[in-house]
Amino acid sequence: MFSRKRFYYLTEDGRFMPLHVLTLLLAGIFIVSIVSIAATSFAFRNNSSTTSSIHSSSDESLTALQKQISRLEEEIESLSVSDHQLRLAVNLPLIPEEEKKMGTGGSRTTDMFADKESSVHLLAMTEKKIDKLGLKIAQQKNSHKKIQDTWAKNQVLFASIPALKPINGRITSGFGMRQHPIYKRRIHHDGIDFSAPSGTKVYAPGNGVVQYTGYNFGYGKKVVIDHGFGYKTVYAHLSKSLVKKGQKVTRGDVIALSGNTGISTGPHLHYEVHKNNRKINPSAYFFDTFAPESFLTAKPASKQNNSNS
Repeated sequence: MFSRKRFYYLTEDGRFMPLHVLTLLLAGIFIVSIVSIAATSFAFRNNSSTTSSIHSSSDESLTALQKQISRLEEEIESLSVSDHQLRLAVNLPLIPEEEKKMGTGGSRTTDMFADKESSVHLLAMTEKKIDKLGLKIAQQKNSHKKIQDTWAKNQVLFASIPALKPINGRITSGFGMRQHPIYKRRIHHDGIDFSAPSGTKVYAPGNGVVQYTGYNFGYGKKVVIDHGFGYKTVYAHLSKSLVKKGQKVTRGDVIALSGNTGISTGPHLHYEVHKNNRKINPSAYFFDTFAPESFLTAKPASKQNNSNS
């Protein structure tokens, strides 16, 4: 019904930025790489788990082991880069450098086989290196689990944020200080006004639960939706509410019809967005990919066109 473009939340400045599909593909690559590394590590340990096997190994086999460990290190480094990108995408803090260095250090792989005086010593060094690589793999797997959990939570957030313009109409009054059209003095306008004929469909901008539907002296017929995550939206001066308190709504559902009730100079919709009980500028949450035109065929949220106020 609408674009599949996704967004992730930047908590520092309260903005939402687009999340490209390419970033999502990194998750699949990440999983495949981890499985590959784990399998190679297991096979490597099985092939070099006894002293006798090292005793019988030739220089060629030792070189092969060296290359195998080097390849594992390269794959883990590649995973670390993907992990960095995925964490940025889902707004998780990056793994600190000191923590990323866990399981690294010590002799370089190229130096591991420089001293061939003792095959037992070589085996001990090899297994130590494998143990360190195992720690790095475990770290990456744990990080990926956190990324998956955060991504799942973000999917609920993405569906809930008020990202859709609630009505097809022209903005006639923005958020902020203005000369009130009735009181004739400068006061703060807590939302945005959309010019629209009475009876124009009003859409839910995100998933949520109807918290209030009723009549308020100044707002007239009014609907409030709780979207979770601290978000609430308010719709005022309606001619008719099409939802009931406690009803679940989905982005694009028709929840009401615009009107001219309450303190109003003409037909329009007054729309507010609240975040953690603070009124904020709704225009910050209007995304081009979520336009009301995409929902013109949407059915009302309630099959019964109830006027609850």
